[in-house]
Amino acid sequence: EAGLAAADYSAIIDREVPKENGTARFDLMILGMGDDGHTASIFPHQIDLWQSDSLCEVATHPESGQKRITLTGKVINNSARIVFLVTGSSKAEKVDEIINSKGSFKKYPAALVVPDNLLWMLDKEAASSL
Repeated sequence: EAGLAAADYSAIIDREVPKENGTARFDLMILGMGDDGHTASIFPHQIDLWQSDSLCEVATHPESGQKRITLTGKVINNSARIVFLVTGSSKAEKVDEIINSKGSFKKYPAALVVPDNLLWMLDKEAASSL
């Protein structure tokens, strides 16, 4: 059951990962971004998971229905450093919208990643709309 797995993972993180401001703080988190602007398995149709008070939640892939365990926004944004590693021309438009705060960029979970230290690493294709 995915809910139990998320609870177990939350307990392990709470016990083992050092905290800052009362929340687990990872030294480095490397994230990708999907064509639809999702990150960390939080898809636009479940963007509310980002605001969860839990450390981990169950996310559902919008096409396959596959259940995935994800970290929530409070853990992700509490990371000391986050690197977005994004490749491919299919993501260029979303990258531009998010980095330059264009249009309805806030509907993409990747736009909610706002730690103190964020680095975007893009290949030429992903950066082609910048």
